[in-house]
This record gives sequence, structure tokens and C-alpha cells, in this order.
Amino acid sequence: MRMCFPLLALVLLACQGKRAVSPDEENKPGPAPEETTRWEGASSTPEAPRPSSGGGGGVQEAAAKRSDQYDQEATEVVLKRAARQVKENCGAAKDESGKATGPWGKVTIQIQLGHNGHSKGVTVPAPYQGKPSGNCVEKAFTNLTYPPWGGQDTPVDWEVELVQPANEKK
Repeated sequence: MRMCFPLLALVLLACQGKRAVSPDEENKPGPAPEETTRWEGASSTPEAPRPSSGGGGGVQEAAAKRSDQYDQEATEVVLKRAARQVKENCGAAKDESGKATGPWGKVTIQIQLGHNGHSKGVTVPAPYQGKPSGNCVEKAFTNLTYPPWGGQDTPVDWEVELVQPANEKK
């Protein structure tokens, strides 16, 4: 019994992915063993990728991305989402008395993008800093997640808009 296991392992290694065929099946006509079932309309020979003629129909290869810089496209998606949240919500941020006191308008903030894929800090300029609307902006841009990269942390300036709520307008 002990000799069966090494022999079985040897047989399995010899077969490696080949389908077992009975003696009756060996002599039957049929598809060649290397032939695989293809879907309707597939050609019988694999085609090599064709170079693009620039006509717009071919698949375009993406340019090689640098690993020492942040992925600007993917990171902008995250920053735009946070800016949209600021525009929709932060103008109505209320102080201790329960009133939205502003200031409102467009402001450029600075976000420290950590190379680990998480925002590390937000700088909101005066007169927004320390106000309910400015605090709301800081919270919206804190803990953002985007693709990490191998370079240094990077500061990014980003414009956001604080919209005055309709009931606070004079």
C-alpha cells in the first residue's frame, strides 16, 4: 500500500492536464485533442493584435504611468466629489447660535496628498478658517482615499465653493 502513493503521484505528474482516454475512445474519429470549443463566429486561428491606425476603432494602450507621482486623473475624481459635497452642504454650516453665518463664495484650499493614498491635512485660508463653513470644508477633505504612489507627499491647491443657503439670503 505504501508504494501506491509514490506511484500514483508519478502517474499524475506524467498526465499533467491531459484528459484520460479509454481504449474505445482512442480509435474514434473526433476533434483533435488540442482543438477547443469556440463560440460562434470565432476564427480558427488566433489573431495577433493589429496596430491602431488612429481611426478610433482600435484599442489604445494607456501611456505608462509614473510611480513616483500621484495619479492625477483618479485623484481628481475624489477631489471633485469632496468639492461637490462642500458646495451642497458646507454653506449651510451653522455656528453655536444655530445660524449659517458664512463666509460664502469661492475659496482655494490646499490639500496635502499623502503618498500612502490618504489625505494628510487641509489648509483653509482666512476668513474661512475657524468658521463653521471652513470647518465643514476641512472635514470634507479629511480622510480622502485615492491611489497611492511611490513618491513624496504632494500639496494640491483646489477651489471649492461655499453656497449661501436660500433662507439666509437677504
